[in-house]
Amino acid sequence: MSVIHVKCMQCGKEFNVKAEFAGKKGKCPVCGKVINIPDPAMQKKMALGVNTDLKEDERKSVAREVAMGPQGYMVKPKVGFFARLFGRKK
Repeated sequence: MSVIHVKCMQCGKEFNVKAEFAGKKGKCPVCGKVINIPDPAMQKKMALGVNTDLKEDERKSVAREVAMGPQGYMVKPKVGFFARLFGRKK
């Protein structure tokens, strides 16, 4: 009998659920919030929406396309409020 490790985002309680409930919803035994029970097989394939079966050069080209953004130029990193206010440290 295998189990899935689950953590409630509301109360932080961690517990184990039978694998037969993978991909379903259930209530937290502590706070009663409805939580999604992850399916470990699907998590590996859906990690960040990237196909894990890609070769190294294919993954690099996909990452480059994502970084280029929809207009075809590199996406600038967002600068926080205090970095704009006080300038970046060098």
